[in-house]
Amino acid sequence: MRSDFKKVLITGGAGTIGLPLIEELLSRGIEVTVFDLEEQIKRLDKYINPKANKFSGSILDSAALRDAMFDCDGVIHLAAHLGVQRTERNRLRCLDININGTQKVLDACVMSGKVKKIIYASSSEVYGEPLSNPINENAITQGKTVYAVSKLAGEELVKAYHSEFPHLDYSILRFFNAYGPHQVSQFVISKFIHRVSQNLAPIIYGDGSQRRSYNYSKDTARGTADTLFSDKTSSQIINIGNSNEPITLIDLAQKIIRLSGKEGSLEVEIRNSFEETDRTVNREIFQRFCDTSKAKELIQYQSTINLDDGIEEIIKVGSFQSSWITSEKDYLID
Repeated sequence: MRSDFKKVLITGGAGTIGLPLIEELLSRGIEVTVFDLEEQIKRLDKYINPKANKFSGSILDSAALRDAMFDCDGVIHLAAHLGVQRTERNRLRCLDININGTQKVLDACVMSGKVKKIIYASSSEVYGEPLSNPINENAITQGKTVYAVSKLAGEELVKAYHSEFPHLDYSILRFFNAYGPHQVSQFVISKFIHRVSQNLAPIIYGDGSQRRSYNYSKDTARGTADTLFSDKTSSQIINIGNSNEPITLIDLAQKIIRLSGKEGSLEVEIRNSFEETDRTVNREIFQRFCDTSKAKELIQYQSTINLDDGIEEIIKVGSFQSSWITSEKDYLID
């Protein structure tokens, strides 16, 4: 493990992955700077460790990025424009933030003269509907969405900058369905918990057989920090997720009802179609869960928080972000 990092910038740091990542880095004696939208920082300010430096702005603002990156020797780039309906309806905005914004982050890294390594947060979306599961990093990428395409473009930018500027080391992390407190309630686990907390049935579009693997945000944060500090992860693409508990949507919804103490009073509502939703059959991924053996080999990574415990923690914290940030320069984390 490397010990030469002193100060690290987290873009999109005031969110589901960013908040536990702040704690993870601080616990290792690293000075942390959080860069996020002003509205996002204000919304979650009480959850941001006061030891962290806070800068507000957009990753499309080069000057703001340079100010936030001052004296940093590591960068973890989480900021992105995401959300199914949101990215499909605002395709140009998605491409602008996720591609041009990533390039501005990389430019700032190069111009700083001090940043030694960048961690780029990619997504399991780049695999599209995989040919087989669990998916390892050698699987073909066949993203079905503009968001997936933008993430793949970001990956290529990171690799291209390293080729041009070899002193800028990198790792690319493909996150699989991170979840945790403070997540926007358009994500499935937050959505189900939010509805059940209001004594409303969780609604499933399609037949409920769609299967995923969900990874608690603290595990995602720990894997991200370990990747930053490891020389073995240089120039590597790595899956970070929970390979132990693939689960169908219907089983997930029933689990949330049970853990919320609403078993017997609520039933899952299965719509068997994608009408009146932000998804379509062409957009849906029916089976996708991860193989994390490479992460285990390189950084001894494995998911430690099981799905029951993670869901119970969200229910206990009871903190949801009910809607997307809607400012002109909006982004959230993956």
